[in-house]
Amino acid sequence: MKIAHVIRRISFSDWGGTEQVVWNLAKAQLAAGHDVRLFATTALYAQGHEDLAPSCPAQDVLHPGVPAGVAQSCAKLRISRFHPIYPWWPMRKSLIAQLDRKGGNPFVPGMGRALREWRPDVIHCHAMGRIAELCLRVGERGTGNGERIKCVISLHGGGAKVPEAEAKSLVAPTRQLLPWGKAVDILMGWTRRVPEDFGGIVCVGEDEADYWRSRHPHVLFLPNGVDTALYAQPHKEVAPSCQAQEVLHPGVPAGVAQTCANGHSKVAVLCVARIDRQKNQMALVEALARNPTLTLRLAGPVTQPDYREELERRAAELGVSDRLSFAGALPPGSRELVSEYHAADVFALASRHEPFGIVVLEAWAAGLPVVASDVGGLGRLCAAHKGAALTFPPGDASALDNALARAGSDEALRSSLSTAGRAAAARYDWRALSDSLVDFYGTL
Repeated sequence: MKIAHVIRRISFSDWGGTEQVVWNLAKAQLAAGHDVRLFATTALYAQGHEDLAPSCPAQDVLHPGVPAGVAQSCAKLRISRFHPIYPWWPMRKSLIAQLDRKGGNPFVPGMGRALREWRPDVIHCHAMGRIAELCLRVGERGTGNGERIKCVISLHGGGAKVPEAEAKSLVAPTRQLLPWGKAVDILMGWTRRVPEDFGGIVCVGEDEADYWRSRHPHVLFLPNGVDTALYAQPHKEVAPSCQAQEVLHPGVPAGVAQTCANGHSKVAVLCVARIDRQKNQMALVEALARNPTLTLRLAGPVTQPDYREELERRAAELGVSDRLSFAGALPPGSRELVSEYHAADVFALASRHEPFGIVVLEAWAAGLPVVASDVGGLGRLCAAHKGAALTFPPGDASALDNALARAGSDEALRSSLSTAGRAAAARYDWRALSDSLVDFYGTL
């Protein structure tokens, strides 16, 4: 089967949950004998600096109709890239960089033609807006022999469940600009409904799958997966007290992580998520002020630079800057990322909304006690594996503090959470998930 995965951006040096899902599914399908390609924009793509891909260094290859250097092949998986055009005026370079990271709803010239020329059996779209519309158009035009191409869309970000305040923050950068793209949409007749007009809808959140099952005949709940062998480590015991000493934590200034003093140990809390209001790292930063035994390590790319500034400013106001550190964007499955999990004592994810939470699977596979907000698919994931995580209601600071304190100091509970988490992670395997997805294609 020829499968085209279409995604807005994929950059191995600036990674997110959606990219990780697409990459691992595509690799598993390739390993199963399918002909698979990725189609993406050049957003955040730095030619010559994309050598951090899992499994192999990236190699630039020529793609017909696309300038040399904007298509690449990695692990025998070809990625074809096309320059996005953001339909706003005036368009500053700084704004382009901001929209590359999140949002923008671009036009992508050349992508549709490349898809038609390759003639896939399935177009699997992992984006919304104009890219989704483009996929539908190509699917309707078909292979040239009268047959339509099957079109599937994955809903990775919770769809319409984005809180109003966060939705406003996404459009804020373009609020004072002229949206010339709307006129083009009307002229081109781009009026299709997304995701309703796709032949199949794939949801990474079970609650979202339930919603769409009542509105669409072909819906698949496909949770995220994890490479358990990659993240596994021997069980790590952390005593509730110790002699005064410093324990090495890669990339963290001395004294920030796991420093023991006066018989009390510092508990190293890790959060792996893009620096973004959706992920609500602010709740964890403020928890530092109420819990002097905690340190906090934030790993992930910055998709909202102003939010990172808010986090640093708030940490300074609270006097906890010395217990907060940033790891930056770490390549998926990299030694650096795995080391972050292994060096931590507790994993925490305080998202405002979350369709699933792939990083929780990674933390479970690494044997870390997990503390997570009880929202959306994230809450359902934790509830489905009782004893594998401590959850708290979003916005409940006291409940968050209690969960962090218990996960960091109760040895018996930590051991129980670790064991249950490993068992939960073992149920999610990328190869099995890929097989389920290919079976779903066959039903359309």
